[in-house]
Amino acid sequence: MSVDLRPETWTTSTNDALTISLVDENGAVKFKPAFTYPIYGDAEQVFGYKNLQIFLAFDSITMKPFLNVKYDEKLNTDIPDVQKALLAKLPKDDVILKDEAKWVDAFTKEQETFSLPDKDTIIDEYNIGDESFTVYKVSLQVDAVKRIHRRLQIFTLLFIEAASYIDESDTSWEVVITFNKRTKQCIGYATTYQFWRYLGSETFDMSSVDDRKSRAKISQFLILPPYQGKGHGKYLYTAIFKHWLADQSIIEITVEDPNESFDDLRDRCDLERIINKRLLSDCPNDLPLKQGWLDRKRLELKLEQRQFMRIVEMYLLFSKSSNYRLQLKSRIYEKNYEALMDMDESTKKDKLQTAYQSLTDDYKRILSKVNVSKRTKLSSTGSVPVKKIKT
Repeated sequence: MSVDLRPETWTTSTNDALTISLVDENGAVKFKPAFTYPIYGDAEQVFGYKNLQIFLAFDSITMKPFLNVKYDEKLNTDIPDVQKALLAKLPKDDVILKDEAKWVDAFTKEQETFSLPDKDTIIDEYNIGDESFTVYKVSLQVDAVKRIHRRLQIFTLLFIEAASYIDESDTSWEVVITFNKRTKQCIGYATTYQFWRYLGSETFDMSSVDDRKSRAKISQFLILPPYQGKGHGKYLYTAIFKHWLADQSIIEITVEDPNESFDDLRDRCDLERIINKRLLSDCPNDLPLKQGWLDRKRLELKLEQRQFMRIVEMYLLFSKSSNYRLQLKSRIYEKNYEALMDMDESTKKDKLQTAYQSLTDDYKRILSKVNVSKRTKLSSTGSVPVKKIKT
């Protein structure tokens, strides 16, 4: 009997082959990964299996993992072991293989003693529809937190481009995690890190250990796919930011390599907070804006430089400031000064206008999704009521 050796017969997309499930008492919610290259290589393909199927399931409360790999035929023993590659990214000796009944028994038993984090770690609570949710900020050194984080972290590889596992032995890492209060289901989480910031020798010499300032960083940020699009990301980000704003030891809040979707979330949340609380209502009608005001305001809002300037520019656009156009073009010119210097005047103006229009269109897109309170008023040429922008 001849064997079909055509490459396409034995080549499988690992994105297509892998099915992920979150299981609860009502059944399973199934979805596909965005990426599998951290596990199966840049091509996101595997050769040597016919009709390969990879099933990776999690109990939606304890996140206990289950793995089952199926295929019709395997070419030979020298081809990559897809099960072994996936197990290497899952917590060791914690995965139930193939035996679904054993897995159900295991997570059912865990659920009997599973409890949410201590109440003193709560940093926010909110409601969506009839359900209540709680956001906790917990140390990664707590055993129960470490266990659930080890089970969750593979989602960062599967849904966040260029993600990698963090060093859980570093005591500065914390996890901010959202649970459904009634069902105890994990909704999503973020890993955060605080690191000391040197402010200069004079400040260092005059400060005590307790007065030392730090920067706070959001590293990984993920709402599990079944719960996306419902507002949980906004509540999680807002809870983290609000908590750090109240912490006097933190002077700046940063985000590590944000992707486009997180940038959008971050922009909307920052703008909504700043507009509705009128935190930039004292913006002077100067051109360019005075550096002293910019420095003072940035420290007050605890935003990193790039994010702060974007927010200021979007605020000027939102408030219909006559300074918006020149303020934005001035920043674009300074940022691209060296490249623009080699162009003739006509080309230079064209490039500036193109960049200006592109940024303005993007700012308008973001502003169109910001929920502005009807009570918000701007004091520019008097107090002007602002209508609610559609979301």
